[in-house]
Amino acid sequence: MNEHWDAIIIGAGTAGLPAAIFAAERSDKILVLDVAPEIGGTLHLSSGQMSAAGTRLQKEQGIEDSPELHIEDIMRISKNTADRTVAGLAVNNAAETLDWLETIGFQPLPDHPVKGQAHEPYSLKRYVWGENLGKSILAVLKPVFEKAIGSGRVTLKLNTRVTKLVLDEDGAVTGLAARTGGGAEETYSTSAVLIAAGGYVANGAMYKELSGHPAYGDHSYPYCVGDGLNLGLSAGGTAQGHENYLTSFGVVMQSYDVPSKVRCRQIHWPERRMPWEIYVNAHGKRFIREDEPSVDVREHTIQEQPDLRHWIMFDSVTLQEAPPLFADFGADDIKTAAENGEPMFYVADTVEDLADKAGLPVDVVVQTVADYNAAQSRGSDSFGRQNMPRGISEAPFYTIRSQAMSVSSTVGLKVNESLEVIRDDESTITGLYGAGESLGQGAMMGSSFCGGMLVTPALTFGRLLGQRLLPIGDAARAAAE
Repeated sequence: MNEHWDAIIIGAGTAGLPAAIFAAERSDKILVLDVAPEIGGTLHLSSGQMSAAGTRLQKEQGIEDSPELHIEDIMRISKNTADRTVAGLAVNNAAETLDWLETIGFQPLPDHPVKGQAHEPYSLKRYVWGENLGKSILAVLKPVFEKAIGSGRVTLKLNTRVTKLVLDEDGAVTGLAARTGGGAEETYSTSAVLIAAGGYVANGAMYKELSGHPAYGDHSYPYCVGDGLNLGLSAGGTAQGHENYLTSFGVVMQSYDVPSKVRCRQIHWPERRMPWEIYVNAHGKRFIREDEPSVDVREHTIQEQPDLRHWIMFDSVTLQEAPPLFADFGADDIKTAAENGEPMFYVADTVEDLADKAGLPVDVVVQTVADYNAAQSRGSDSFGRQNMPRGISEAPFYTIRSQAMSVSSTVGLKVNESLEVIRDDESTITGLYGAGESLGQGAMMGSSFCGGMLVTPALTFGRLLGQRLLPIGDAARAAAE
C-alpha cells in the first residue's frame, strides 16, 4: 500500500468538506478523494435548505425552539417513518452547525428563518437558506477547506474514483483502492474511511431498481452514481429506506425522453396560487382536491397515479384571467407551446379532441369535465374543493402534462449513533463511516419531505465526524500502538 492516512474521506461535498475541515484540526494526514473535477458535490445544484432548532439566528428573533421540538416535528411530518436515532443525532447537533456556518460567512435570507416553503411546514420558524442556494454554503466552506489544504494537513485528489475497500480477515476496513483519471489503480492504507460520496440519482438503472420508478428528471449531479452505497454494501453493510420513496407533486419536462430536463415548475401550492384548473390522471379522472392545503398529502397522492403524472386541464378564459400557472412561463408562452405542438402542451377546440391529443381516454375526460362543471355551478364538489372560480367551458381547451420526480436518493447505508456503517445483524464494520446522501433520504425524513433534513444532517455529520467521531489524531495513534 501507499503511505498510511489517519482518515480517508470519499467525497468532497456537503458532508466531506466539513469532515475534512474539522479533521484537520486533529490530524495532518487526511486524504480526500472525489470523482468529480471540482469540489462541492451536489451543493452546485442543491437548494441549500437547512433547518436547525435553538440557533443564534432564532434567539436573535425571540424564537424559542429546541431539538426536542424539531425531532417531534420530523416524526409528525414523516408519520414516524424517519429513523429517530440518526435523525435525532442530526437535529441535536444542527444548531451548532448553522451557527458555525454563520461565523465563517454564511448569510441566511433577510426574512429567515421561516416555517416552511415547498414542503410541509414546521411548527416553528427554523428553516433557512441563502441567496445563492447551495452555492451560498459552498462559497463559505471552500476557503476554509482550501486553507486546510494549504496547511498541508489535508490532501485532495480530484478525478479519482474509489474502486474498492480493503478489508482484513475480520472484516475491518484497512484501506481502499482508487484510480485517478486514466491512471493505474493505487491502494491507500487507513484505519478510518468515511463514505460521503453522494447518492445514486444519476444512475438510471440503480435508481429504478431501488425506487421502482424511472429517474424521470435529468436534474442531478452527474457524479452521483451510487458509488458510496455500493462500496458500503461490498464491505458487508446493509441498505435501508426502500419503502420511503417520495417525489415532488409535479413539473413540466422539456421532452418525452426519460430522463428529461425540467422546462418549468407549476405553482401547485394553494397558499401561493389558488388553482383554477383541474388535475386528471392517466385514466382521465380527477384524483385529488386541487386546492388540497397539505403538500404532504399532494405528494403522497401523486404516488398512487400511473407513471407518477397528471394533466392540468383548463379553458381559454382561465388561461387569460387566472394568476400565472408558472413563475417564468406566461399565458402567451403556454398558448404558443400548445399551438406549436411542443412536448407536454396540448390545445384543441373540443374537450374530446383535447383528450385524444393528450392520449387520455376521451369518454372519461368528457365526463370528468362535465362533472366538474356541474360541481362548480352548484358550488359543491365531491372532492371537497373550495376554490372553483369557473368551469371548463370556453374553447379552445388546454392541458399540460405534469411529471412527478425526485432529485434525491431514498435508500442509503444503515449506520449507528456513531455513524459507523453496520451489517444486517447490527454489528459494526470497524473503520467504516457514513454521512450525507450515502445514508439516504429515507433515514432523515422517512416517507415525507422534511425541510432542511438532507443538507443540514450532511453538514452536521461531517462536522461531528471530523471533530470527534473519526478515530484519528495523536490519541488514536497512541491507542493503536
